[in-house]
Amino acid sequence: MAGSRALLLLAQVLSLAATEKALLTMEPPWSMIFPGESVTLRCRGSHPHGQQPTAWYHNGKLLAHTTTDTYMITNARQKQTGRYNCQSPGSTSSNTLTLTVSCDWLILQVPSHIVFEGEPLHMQCRGWDPGSVVSVRYYRNGADITTCYASAKQLSIPRAETHQSGRYHCVGQMNSFSSVMKRESQGLYVSIQELFSSPVLSVASSAEPLEGSPLNLSCVTQLSPHRPHTVLWYLFYRNNTVLQGPETSFTYQVPTVGLVDRGSYFCEVRTENSSVWKRSPQVPIAVRRVPISGVSLEVQPHEGQVMEGQRLVLSCSVAAGTGSISFSWHREGSAEVLGRGTHYEIPSAQQNDNGQYYCTASNGDIPAQSPRLQVTVVGVSSLFYCHVRAPLLLAALGTLLSGLVAVHVLTAGSKEPKGVKQQVAL
Repeated sequence: MAGSRALLLLAQVLSLAATEKALLTMEPPWSMIFPGESVTLRCRGSHPHGQQPTAWYHNGKLLAHTTTDTYMITNARQKQTGRYNCQSPGSTSSNTLTLTVSCDWLILQVPSHIVFEGEPLHMQCRGWDPGSVVSVRYYRNGADITTCYASAKQLSIPRAETHQSGRYHCVGQMNSFSSVMKRESQGLYVSIQELFSSPVLSVASSAEPLEGSPLNLSCVTQLSPHRPHTVLWYLFYRNNTVLQGPETSFTYQVPTVGLVDRGSYFCEVRTENSSVWKRSPQVPIAVRRVPISGVSLEVQPHEGQVMEGQRLVLSCSVAAGTGSISFSWHREGSAEVLGRGTHYEIPSAQQNDNGQYYCTASNGDIPAQSPRLQVTVVGVSSLFYCHVRAPLLLAALGTLLSGLVAVHVLTAGSKEPKGVKQQVAL
């Protein structure tokens, strides 16, 4: 069974590898060239090149098959302008590159490949005749950016950012016979792509977990499919203090959360060289205490009946609840707090201590009350009637009854029955 699963997993891995998209690159990397110049296209697939040929396409039509992973365009002509794709053995169709063969006086050469944030962006302004360009200025969306990034040969942005996307062009002063003329290149749109999306901090269950429960956080981002092998590093923060990272794990866990874990959380995602880093919006985590429940009372003596002058002790406890729990004691009908703590003692119970007692427990949230307990103080007078006078009354009653019986017997003896007397006379 285990062997079958392993084979199935291997088949899935091989299937995924077989469907990996081929990568098409161009050298030199410029999307625009002059007629007569040369470029080399390279098709990189998921498997090393073998016996199967690499297919090349121009404007959607099959251009050629090669036994290598390269295709040469030499002495370029305008008809070779267009979109290029390739498909290497074991891979799906590649990305598309556009090549323009221009006959303009001045051209702006920008990368043919996708430029991602954090990567360098290079471009150069070239004239038809090498050495004819006297001076060059670069523009983005109509604004002159020459002094910011340009050198004598090209414009370079060391770490491109997405907001630097836009339409670029250059203006050059060119020698033309005996005069200097101003020439302007065609405008080209350059898009700086996101390497990964802005992260979002995801809370697995609730942003208000109960004290003692786990807290699971995930830093969610989406890596560009064009850079699937980029390694991202993750950091987790609470109140601007690093809790974990940088490391490749995008999850953070607190097994048993407490009140000290309350605060504002966010995560950060960065590349290995920190050329690109992004932070998520902050998420407040409010740890809630486990509510108080199951408040109960115990009393000594049992059932709350105590003789006057004796000691009475009440005890309060809870079945559930976290944190520091405070207790207070109350008697029904009185607003006065009798005492605080888990126990309440009456050292010498008196008649005025009769009543219904209860305790209240709180951990900072909604307080909970115990059931009412009746306390009855039995006084000395009651004990006298119960333990002294009652036996005396019973004794007196017994004496009275004995007397009545004696009288009845004597009375009955003094009266002889007639039948008896007659019998004696005979």
